[in-house]
Order: sequence, then C-alpha cells, then structure tokens
Amino acid sequence: MCIQTNAQTFYAQTTASANYTDLSDAVSINNNLVWYNNEYDPIEVPFSFKITNQTITHFTFRDDNFAFITGLEETAKTYLLIASGIFIEDKNYSDAEVSQSPVNYSESPISYKVEGTSGNRILKMEVKNAGSTSEVDELETNTLFVNFQVWIYEGSNIIEYHYGDTNITADNMTTLEDDPWLIGIAEKTLSYGCFVYGNPASVSFAQLLNTNEDALDEYKMASYPSNGTVYRFTPSTTAGTEQFNKTQFSIYPNPVTSMLNISLEKMDVTDYIITDMTGKTIQKGTFKALENTIEVGDLSSGMYGIKIGNTTQKFLKK
Repeated sequence: MCIQTNAQTFYAQTTASANYTDLSDAVSINNNLVWYNNEYDPIEVPFSFKITNQTITHFTFRDDNFAFITGLEETAKTYLLIASGIFIEDKNYSDAEVSQSPVNYSESPISYKVEGTSGNRILKMEVKNAGSTSEVDELETNTLFVNFQVWIYEGSNIIEYHYGDTNITADNMTTLEDDPWLIGIAEKTLSYGCFVYGNPASVSFAQLLNTNEDALDEYKMASYPSNGTVYRFTPSTTAGTEQFNKTQFSIYPNPVTSMLNISLEKMDVTDYIITDMTGKTIQKGTFKALENTIEVGDLSSGMYGIKIGNTTQKFLKK
C-alpha cells in the first residue's frame, strides 16, 4: 500500500531518558473520585496547539488515555494520545468478583497543570498509580500499577510521553494478552496514526494513514516502558510529502515447525529480522528472490516477530 499526501504534518520520533517527578499542586480531572472508563468534561487548552494540521481547542481524559479535540461540535475531530499502553483503572475501583471493599475516593488521581511563561508553556497531564483492568478481571488481584504523564509544548506542538514507576514486565504480557499494548497518537477514525512498538528501550516507529484496528496488531510494545523513559513526537513538515509504504508479505505455515515460507509482493526490501517478544534480535538475513524459505527449526517454542521493511508479522514456533 502506498499513500501520497501533501498538506499534512506528520511526526519524527525520538526516545530519551529523564528523571520522572510527580506533578505537584496540579488540578484534579477526576475530582478525586474513583474512575473506570469515565469520560470527563472537556477542558480548554490554555494555548494554541495543533496535532497534525488540526487546531486543538480542548482536552479530556477518556477511558484509558488523554483525548484532544478540535472543538465541541459533533463534527469535531478527536485525537487520542495513547500513553497508557494497557487498559487501566483506578486502584480503588472494584468489581463484584474482587475481594476489595468499594470506596469512593481515588487512589489513582488524574490531573494536569500548566508550567512556563507565555509562548513557552507546557501543559502536563498525569495518571498516577493506575491499576490494570485485565489483572482485576482475569486474576481477581490488584497488584500491577503504572505512572505516566503526557506533555504538550506551546509553540513547537511537540508531544511527549513520560513514564514513571511501574511493576509491569514482559512476563505480564501473558496475563494482559487481551490489552492493546499500543503507544502513540491516533485520530479516532484512524485516518492517521503513529505508533512506537517493539522493545521499549529502542522502539521502532510507524506512521499509518486510513488504517483499521486489526492492522494495529503489528505495532504492539514488547513490554512496558521502564521508569524514566520519554517518547517524543516532533512535528515534521518534510515528512508530510513522503510516501508511507507498508511492506507487503505473507508467511506460512503458521504455526511453523522448521521451515518458514516468505512470499514478498516486490523486492523493494531485501533484509529481514526475527525478534522474540522482548524485541531482542534472534536471527537476520537477506532475501534474494520473491519466494524465500527461512530455517527456524533451532528456535525455541514460542511467539516471534519477523520484520521486513516497516512491517512486522508474528508467527508461532511449535
């Protein structure tokens, strides 16, 4: 698939490390009440800000992430700043199955504050000590937690995701296998989306136009970002005139025992990388024809990803 766009702003992505500090004297979004799949009243963005080429007027917290909208009318566009990575809820929210006494006060505050001087302000939004919905539903325990912030910058339109303390590891992917494990920016109808994926310490980056939810399975994180991780999305006007190519290939059989067959649509990309679910490179090589066979018999049983160009597909080694 190849899509050409012209009057559009996309993003360049970088990863950094920075000390994570909880917001102080912040304004509560959830009014210190327990939350789960809530949608709060829109709050006016305190300065001029754009996502892609769309002017944003308001923001809110919706379900699991912060949402930015272009207005209050029904036709307004919504952009989800997907930083949570998993389904989250207030640590004090409880279902009937959970042996936890319901309480009204929040143990996982959602808040925001504005810092800096006019022209160089930063709107900082925070979710503190949120729990895992999947853990509560599937295991009836409530031990996992995440902390994260979303920062937007006046003037530059930069977006940053900052990650704090968490006890989620790659091993929890089995427990949370139904979670999205997505991190990125997405217009609600998926007319545009950009996502970091793979190893949280050295992510890959993809930008998609007019896609669908099924296609997003290829762009999942291998684990949760560690404390101090920062993902920055910087607007790039030069990227707006580039072509976004999705490398087309098929793999079979899947599951596979020894020989994995690869069928390429065209020979515009000739290298492949096989990674485990932590993002570690296990095997790599070069294709010499449209039809190729890769020996994977020496791999341990489990799930792997094969990346060709900007596309990753998963396969199960029996």
